Amino acid sequence: MNIADSNTLHDCTSCQMCAAVCPTGAISIALDADGFYRPTVDAAKCVDCSLCTSVCYKYDGNVLVSGSLDNETIYGAKALDSELVEATTSGGIADVLARCLIKQGYKCIGVCYDTEHAVAYHAVASTERETVGFRGSKYIQSYTFEAFKQLVANCKKEKYAIFGLPCQVYAIHRYLEKRRCRDNHILIDLYCHGTPSMHIWRKYNNEMRLATRQLHFDAVNFRSKVKGWGNFYVVEVVVDGVKVFISSKKKDEFYTLFFSDVALNGSCYDCKLRSTLRYTDIRLGDFWGKTYVDDHKGVSAVSVVTDRGRALFGAIKDEIMCAKHSYKDFLPYQSYGKVYQRNDKLRDIVFSQLRDEKTELKEVIKTIYQNQSMKQRMRRHIKNIVNLLPIGIIACIKKLYYKL
Repeated sequence: MNIADSNTLHDCTSCQMCAAVCPTGAISIALDADGFYRPTVDAAKCVDCSLCTSVCYKYDGNVLVSGSLDNETIYGAKALDSELVEATTSGGIADVLARCLIKQGYKCIGVCYDTEHAVAYHAVASTERETVGFRGSKYIQSYTFEAFKQLVANCKKEKYAIFGLPCQVYAIHRYLEKRRCRDNHILIDLYCHGTPSMHIWRKYNNEMRLATRQLHFDAVNFRSKVKGWGNFYVVEVVVDGVKVFISSKKKDEFYTLFFSDVALNGSCYDCKLRSTLRYTDIRLGDFWGKTYVDDHKGVSAVSVVTDRGRALFGAIKDEIMCAKHSYKDFLPYQSYGKVYQRNDKLRDIVFSQLRDEKTELKEVIKTIYQNQSMKQRMRRHIKNIVNLLPIGIIACIKKLYYKL
């Protein structure tokens, strides 16, 4: 049996680990018609070794789940270096961990962004300087094959620390367990909402180029803190040191589509992996919610899961400030444990529009709005009004909302 077998239990996560572990190079990775990375099998090269399916979420009917976290501790943390916090998406903890891991002799695998081709990709870093490219969240699927292939080739003789989504870390965990070298590596995943079609980002990127009249961007920040942390999802573009584009906090088309959940990868709607901590050493996220509502700089949520994770987190204690919290203060504001409603009829219409190069994102959003319930429309209008207010007033409104 190989990865193309139709007898699946879940949808493809696009982790691409199947191609990385294939011993004959029979599996290739490319974007499908809907804008998601998918494997294709060359039957002439496939020897049906089933290594690909043995690490694949699609065929796993016994996904390990975490027990209740009510009595467990989660940390709210941020780097002591204020410039680092400002340069990162959250509290800068991932950056501090990566630098520590390099010093400990690990090679780090994390996500970079290619401004020329407007794609995210996993890369291998051997120096602290190389980990700088990992900074900042990337809200699109990452091309992982090349980096994961290096991991597969060298996991027996080198130490790796992998930063990725829960689905990616899950597949890596299963492979390392099979190779009996899991203890030699560190796995760090993220509290995940889901990943959208690449068609959305490509359209958005093209529209940014038209709006700025720029053929090349030096840097793209998927979630800038230019308008504060915790209140807005803002895309920022830099050319020659100048911020040439800052998206609207009210009408950002990329994030409107991202949080609509209409165009997510199929596996994201009922993903079991985002709602378990059984495959990672540390899970990171933004500490959204009432606890840090007055913090506009950034606070990371840190779930320390294993002894390896505890040792690593302890190794950075002098570079961070942190506080213990209950998961009850954190999980209600995350996608952990949630299943999204999936409207296949609307989804088919939206993907048809996304595939059409002539259809602008505003037309796709219009289609989604036309299919919203009255309750959804009221919430959207209220949110748009609130977003026009100063940050301090928004924080007060959030406090009141949390109390209710």
